[in-house]
Amino acid sequence: MSVVRRFLVASSLVRLIRKERGGSRISEGYFPPQGGRTSYVRVDGQNCHLVLVTAAPDGGTSEERTEVPRAHGEALLDVCSGKAAYDRTVIALPAGREILLDRYVAPATLDMVSVAFDGAEEAAAFAVPSWFGPEVTADPAFDRHAVGINGAPQPGEIALSNAALDAVLDLVEPRFGFGRYNTAPKASEDGSVANTLRRIVGSVPPVAAAAPVAAAAAAPMPPAHIPFTDPAPAEDHESDQPQPPPDTRMEDVFESLSQALGAAVHPPQEPPRDEDGSFERWTVRPRRTQQ
Repeated sequence: MSVVRRFLVASSLVRLIRKERGGSRISEGYFPPQGGRTSYVRVDGQNCHLVLVTAAPDGGTSEERTEVPRAHGEALLDVCSGKAAYDRTVIALPAGREILLDRYVAPATLDMVSVAFDGAEEAAAFAVPSWFGPEVTADPAFDRHAVGINGAPQPGEIALSNAALDAVLDLVEPRFGFGRYNTAPKASEDGSVANTLRRIVGSVPPVAAAAPVAAAAAAPMPPAHIPFTDPAPAEDHESDQPQPPPDTRMEDVFESLSQALGAAVHPPQEPPRDEDGSFERWTVRPRRTQQ
């Protein structure tokens, strides 16, 4: 046996919640109540159920649901006495309890939130959030079957306070990880500076990694280098004939590449020392400028 409490909600708060959380369209068709029982058919997406609701003397209700094919459900909707359509958003409160936020679009506009409880004591102990409006549980005009058959009542303007808006923002913002009651994310090993640098270095493209080698090839050559040696010439039976002069430009290119590779492989060496053990001194001459 469940007990349901219903509250009105300001339409602006409902728009804010639906913008962040979305919802699903539900259509219901109601048959006239008979013997304290209410039956209706519900179409929720591709799911369709025939629901029988029995009221208890203590105010609680019990439901029995039977799944029916979608075509049968649509046929039952055509013969119902009243119909209603609303967009439903399921919200989890910080205490872990789920609430149902319904925005009626037919037969009229109405914003209402309902909370189900296992018993009357649990329902009475419920701490009503500050963004809930007036409670309409005791008003039969706001029952779902009454809204579908008789139409939605017009509750009038619902007051909106700054505390209610803050409560709604605290409710929807944790979805994005920056709610007022959320703690800052803890730093992990993956977020350390060293691992961050490793990811940055690993993401450098090969062209950028090859830039230091090209710069080394263009820089002045250090003293220590690997000399370039021409391969041994093959036997030439026509050595007596005059040969064209060698291309000195290609030899210079090969020599520069050899020196650059040698500087990259071998670490820099200490500068040569004089015979007396002191470092070699370099003389810097000032450059003359034209007047």
